[in-house]
Amino acid sequence: MDKFTVINENYEFKDGEVLLIFTINGKDKEYVLYSLYNNNEVNCSLIVAYLEKDEKGYDILKDIDDLEERKQVIEIVKDIIKGAAKNE
Repeated sequence: MDKFTVINENYEFKDGEVLLIFTINGKDKEYVLYSLYNNNEVNCSLIVAYLEKDEKGYDILKDIDDLEERKQVIEIVKDIIKGAAKNE
């Protein structure tokens, strides 16, 4: 998968890794499930954002601000996690 580095709100560098890119109901908007490692690389956070391209064509991860959209995305991620757990 794709690895990347972000700067968080505290101006700390964090290593991330894209786990999954998906869409909802065939819409053009792409969502990303990614892990963001803490400094010790033992613990990580799972985060969902949507992808947006800047004027130069670079991918930007954006927060999902719309509450209904966020609920829908969270339910999809829960289903994905439950499905993955069944396959283990």
